Amino acid sequence: MAGASLLAGLVGGPAATQPAVSAPDSGPQRLLHVAPDGQDRGPGNERHPYRTLEHAQQQARGWLSRGLTVNVVLHEGVYRLTETLRFDARDSGRDGAPVRWTSAPGADVTVTGATELAEPWTPFRDGIYVAEVGTGRDFDQLYVNGERQVLARYPNIDPGQPVLDGYAADALSPQRVATWSDPTTGYVRALHCNDWGGNSFRIDGVNADHTLQLTWVGDNNRSNCMHGSKRVVENIFEELDAPSEWFYDAQTGELYFYPPAGLDVSTATVEGAGLDELITVTGAGAAEPAGHLSFEGITFTGTHRTLFNSEYEPLLLGDWAIVRKAAVRLKNAVDVSVLNSTFSQVGGNAIFVDGYNSGHRIAGNRFEHSGASDVAVVGCTCSVRNPRHWNGLSDPGTDVPITDLAPGPKTEDYPRDVRIEGNVMTDMGVFEKQTSGVQISMSEGIEVIGNTVHHGPRAGINVNDGTWGGHLIADNDIFDMVRETGDHGPFNSWGRDRYWSLRADDATKKQYALLDAQQPTVIRHNRIWHDSEWAIDLDDGSSNYIIENNIMLNAGFKLREGYRRVVRNNIVLGGSGHFHVSYPDNDDQIVTNILAGADPYQFIQSDPGASKTVYDRNVFWNDGNAVADIDAAWLARGLDVDSVIADPQFAAGNPWEDPAMRDFRVSEASPAIDRGFANFSMDFGVPGAPQPPPIAWRLPPPGVIGTVDAQPEPFLGATATGIHSEALKSSVGLGDRNGLYLSVVPADSPAHAAGLRSGDVIRTVAGVEVGDRSTFWRTWLTRAPGQPVALGVWRNQAMTSMSAQRPADVEIVNDTAGVTYTGGGWDWKNAARGGAGSSHDDLWATQTNGESFELSWNGTGLDLISQINSDEGDIDIYLDGQFLQTISAHNDTRVYQQTILDIRDLPAGEHTLRGVKTNGDYMIVDGFRLFG
Repeated sequence: MAGASLLAGLVGGPAATQPAVSAPDSGPQRLLHVAPDGQDRGPGNERHPYRTLEHAQQQARGWLSRGLTVNVVLHEGVYRLTETLRFDARDSGRDGAPVRWTSAPGADVTVTGATELAEPWTPFRDGIYVAEVGTGRDFDQLYVNGERQVLARYPNIDPGQPVLDGYAADALSPQRVATWSDPTTGYVRALHCNDWGGNSFRIDGVNADHTLQLTWVGDNNRSNCMHGSKRVVENIFEELDAPSEWFYDAQTGELYFYPPAGLDVSTATVEGAGLDELITVTGAGAAEPAGHLSFEGITFTGTHRTLFNSEYEPLLLGDWAIVRKAAVRLKNAVDVSVLNSTFSQVGGNAIFVDGYNSGHRIAGNRFEHSGASDVAVVGCTCSVRNPRHWNGLSDPGTDVPITDLAPGPKTEDYPRDVRIEGNVMTDMGVFEKQTSGVQISMSEGIEVIGNTVHHGPRAGINVNDGTWGGHLIADNDIFDMVRETGDHGPFNSWGRDRYWSLRADDATKKQYALLDAQQPTVIRHNRIWHDSEWAIDLDDGSSNYIIENNIMLNAGFKLREGYRRVVRNNIVLGGSGHFHVSYPDNDDQIVTNILAGADPYQFIQSDPGASKTVYDRNVFWNDGNAVADIDAAWLARGLDVDSVIADPQFAAGNPWEDPAMRDFRVSEASPAIDRGFANFSMDFGVPGAPQPPPIAWRLPPPGVIGTVDAQPEPFLGATATGIHSEALKSSVGLGDRNGLYLSVVPADSPAHAAGLRSGDVIRTVAGVEVGDRSTFWRTWLTRAPGQPVALGVWRNQAMTSMSAQRPADVEIVNDTAGVTYTGGGWDWKNAARGGAGSSHDDLWATQTNGESFELSWNGTGLDLISQINSDEGDIDIYLDGQFLQTISAHNDTRVYQQTILDIRDLPAGEHTLRGVKTNGDYMIVDGFRLFG
């Protein structure tokens, strides 16, 4: 058969939901055919195909060495590899004439690294079967009839729990460990202690108290801490107790399997995945690349998990560490295409573009249930000037000198001009949690176009660092991501590049920001749904971005630190613009957007005046209800002067009334059009792929400050709160909400004189760990006045130590400052609920007789500050456990911030004041004046 007629339409295959993508026609060619039932001694034509891919590769090399173009046609069946199929310069085609490895028309072709385990099964016990498969084998994925089974684990899989498919705090308890005959076969998969991806461990031994000896393997880059409850132990024989679970004893050669109901194990196809990689394409170097190859219409499966048998490599100062392995890996390669194929249930990464690479196309594929990431595009650290890693980095906010001021990459060992297009990526990160649909690091000019990415543990698309920009993220549909982790967006980036370690007030910081992020990364025309604060998360230092024509559903965007970000012509529905730790004079622009929701902007450690961010020509709308903070004071600062609160007039309807609405084009009469907004297409992702959920309008709206923990209170002339939101927790770089957060520290305050600064979090006081902020106050207030108190302070994502003195004369504290309120009738009221007029516009009140408040402090006196009014009555006062007197808060009219009790001349030292309501409608606590 002539080559042209045979190869016409040789695309499609397993990835049936995507449109067919074609490789270029290479003209006259030599055709080699392969089939699992062929013979390697045959001629390799259509009637007498070769049997193995390895033999076909050797034959292709012979024809290529004669200058011919070669195409290898794979006929239907399963091709089992016992070794990785390695391609190099001998396998390369030429520009415009790639060597194509492609499935025959309509053929279902599978390339697998799994070995069939055909030994007979015998009953063992309790529904478990056993087979002798031989000792010393290396597989940690088992497939039965093509479906991945469950390595014996505790807890058992919970279909209703996305995080680790179920987890248990007692997975590593000494009581459970004591029941295991050999813990050293086991692994621990857990989340990072702060929910920042995953961390995994090998079990090396057991201590005398049945605690485990663990070795951290990865996959997070920022510490080896393990979450206290989100953890799973696996590959322990005694935990084999549920359908679909299995365990292989490498010492005895016995494979144990608990078949699910209805499965006849005697007739099932059972396979163990042994290869880390199926195909590699590797050239000698950037100057001698391999390539001009195309792999089309193939299902890749059956690879080993690489998280426990391979070494993780940290990737600069992003949060990632990664294993440079994949089912298909390209290194020092050019012009390689992976088209219309399926990557199913691979153990680690599906595709890895490693180091120098150029001109690749990854298009029309389906990725499902990958153990790690679907596509990772990662350069070599050797190509980066002044590379930094978390290990040994004590304080990213101090002046770490930049020794190399040359812009751009140092070597050619990085990917560029790679196009990832029209793929469906779903349920990645089955085993590793610092994973994504597409991961980009130390690369330039990567295009991620028209993909549908959904259902994963962390980001859908992640850019680990700013080196070297020029990426285009466009036309994608991303939803149901960040399902298992936290403090992250479906699109996430970091920019902790060489400039980031300079102080924020360093005059050269802005100049140096673009040494690495040389070209703008464009995030254009994507639809991103998220069920938390930000759909587009430009985290620490991400610089030189253009964000335009995107629809953000259920969430907004975040800009933290960094320079030169333009956010324009986007539609934000049910989310906010978050501005965290903004740098001065940052060249950011927030213009011509439609923001639908109650809180269009949220600022944490950010001053719009200092940042000089341009806010203008935006349309705000909250379905006719109030829009926060867009008021006269905001406008008076010259911000959003040409913006408007108005109905944007979506032509298809009202998204509050129809949360499943998908068309958000506005009418020509829209006030957004008048301000420069331009409609754009509502088509995203791969046609026919799943769609995101409806908008879930939040009530109360996101970011509303209405909790005790968010109440501002005074501390040494500064303003303090708790860590009252996920946004605030993210902005300070913490994984929990413990500590006293200092939102404002004036330069003339005692707090500033002690060394404290705005944005600090006090994590310890006098050696005591601070949980909620009441923990801080109960320790602080019992220290001696005028004496130094040791503080552990979290600043710039690192701990530092300092001390501060309690005032030796007078200290005024709020009703939230470590006061204990006993009884179920107490109610905290802020300004919106009746606290206005009190000090700091809040108070605590009870209407129940017999309920009490209590405050302990170190000093010589105290004033109790409250209200007096006709509805208030008597309070019994106790000092240091003894009844002191009864006071009255009754008055004919209401008077705020009144001293209703003063105590003086106490012996210096610790004292406790307690007040008990005896009559009247209310007892109110507003604050205290403490004397040293």
